[in-house]
Parts: sequence; C-alpha cells; structure tokens
Amino acid sequence: MSRFRSSAGVLAAALAASFGLAVLWSNPANAVTITKPLRTLIADLPVATEVRTGYNRDLFPHWIDADGDGCNTRYEVLIAEAVTAPSVGSGCSLTGGRWLSYYDGASWTATSDVDIDHVVALAEAWDSGARNWTTTQRQAYANDLGDGRSLVAVTDNVNQSKGDRDPAEWVPPLSSVRCRYVGEWAAVKTRWGLSTDSAEKSALTSYAGSCTNVTITVNTVLGGGGSPTPGGPCGATNSSNVTIPDAGTVAISTLTVTGCARPASPTSRVEVHIVHSYRGDLVITLAAPDGSTYRLKNSDSSDSAPNVDATYTVNLSSETANGTWSLRVQDVFASDSGFVDSWTLMV
Repeated sequence: MSRFRSSAGVLAAALAASFGLAVLWSNPANAVTITKPLRTLIADLPVATEVRTGYNRDLFPHWIDADGDGCNTRYEVLIAEAVTAPSVGSGCSLTGGRWLSYYDGASWTATSDVDIDHVVALAEAWDSGARNWTTTQRQAYANDLGDGRSLVAVTDNVNQSKGDRDPAEWVPPLSSVRCRYVGEWAAVKTRWGLSTDSAEKSALTSYAGSCTNVTITVNTVLGGGGSPTPGGPCGATNSSNVTIPDAGTVAISTLTVTGCARPASPTSRVEVHIVHSYRGDLVITLAAPDGSTYRLKNSDSSDSAPNVDATYTVNLSSETANGTWSLRVQDVFASDSGFVDSWTLMV
C-alpha cells in the first residue's frame, strides 16, 4: 500500500496538516474535513467514561498487506518514515535504511530496534469507542495508512514503556516534541470519532496551553467505518474566506451535507470562526436547506471584543440533515469590517 508521507515534513509540520489519503476503503459519504486550531480541536473532543470490558488485541487484525505488494502495514510505515531510504528486497526485507524516533530523538539502522506505534493505542481506542465497531472497522483503524499521524516508527523500548497509556499517564520523554504528540493524539481521536476521559482531556488541555496554537486539518472517518453510525454525526466545513461588508448586505457562506439521509439532530453544532474588530456588531443566522432560519447570535453594542470563536448548539430536528446550509452574517454598525474565516456544521 502506498503511503505518501515525507519524513522531513513529518518532523517539521506534523501538527499542521493531514498527510496523504491512501485509505482502506473509499472515503465514506459522511466524512468531514475539519480544520481547527490545536486548542479548539482538543476542546471539542467529547468526554465519556472508558470501558475496557471485552478488549482483546486480536479484535484489531494487523498487520495486513492491503494492496498485495508484499509489504504489510508495518513495513509500509518503515519505508515511508525512513530518513535514509532502505533497499526493499524479496519479501519486503529492508536493508540500508535509517530511522529517527521522534519520541526520544534516537536514530536506528536496524528495523528490529523500531516499533510501529499506534499513537492512540488499540486498547485506548477500544475503551473510547472502538468496542462498538465491527472487526472490519477495527482492522481499518489498526492499519490506518490514510493519515500519517495514526502510526509512527519509534524506538521499541520507548513504545513498550508507553503501552496503552493516554497523555494523562504518558507523553514522549523528549519534551520538545510533546506539542506535536498531543496534536497528533487529538487528530487521531477526531479522525475516528473517539472520546476522551476527563483526566485525558484535562492533560491534553494543559499541554496544549503551552504550545503554539497551530491549525490542524483532519479528514474524519465518522463512526469508524464506511457508513454512518445510525443517528451519528454528519457534517461539513467551509474554510473559504467570505467578506462581511461594513454595515451592509448579508455575507453568505454555504456548505453541503451529503450521505446523511435522516433528520438533523436536536443537538446539532455550528462552530463559527469570524475575524472582525467588534463581534458585538454581528448578527449570525443559520439557514437550512428548506429556507428555515435559526438565529445563532444577536448584535450587542456593549460587546467590543474582537472576533467570534464560538460553538452554538441548535435544535435542528425538524430539518433533513442532507442539503445545502448557509451561514448568514451581517454587520449592523458602521466603521469596521471583517470576514468569515471558517465554519463547521455537525448535524
């Protein structure tokens, strides 16, 4: 299976974006591309009690050779992450390569010294949602080459010391990479719709508070597979800037939700990011595909703070989830302007 991942790019910008999208199935119709600042991504992770009952590592079949090229997932990651490219011989034997373990900064030339770590361990995934998946979905998770943050080549004994612990219990010993690690952890949990427990969420929030608030993009696999979880989340994001005229016409930004043939949720979420000098000047309205409107924010002349970075919960149960939705923003006062930076609708 081809896995488009640059080792140099990983080391320099792993928090900033998703990597290549060689996936184990065609992109599910309800997949969403989410782009958020690190701290927002972590803040939006759901919190739930973890359940270990019934866990068995064999419920996550790996390593597989999904494309039949003779190299299983472990070797695909080793080839992709080598800082010195190895020669690939018969049976996917690797010689002459070199690997840098970002967890501890160690360099290795023998593949036996390198483990492939599931950034969010299989047991942790089980605890936080994967226990409800099918075996096919768990296999997809265990062999996820669709996002370069899911699997990482690291020093074997460091990986073994990590085990199945979450960031409340373990972070890389190399302190300079901990911001990268919590970003990758949050990206994997977001990609697969996994929850956090309260201690884990608190630790992620604390670490991220000392990190640069970089923007992270995640291509989600909602429900952990190729079809929506019944009643589960569907949605979309629009990251195209739309200018908000000064005390003028309504700015309209649209997005389309597909693959979700059911009513929208009574607890639908609209996450809005707007750059504007005075958020109190703004009126924000959500318009459904049938033209119905839902007021998210009224103007407030006493609010002179800049920008809107907010998530609104809306009862959209009378609407159909699928269709084109609009975010309408109007500046009702004069002498300033701004733009809609991005917005995400989860229905």
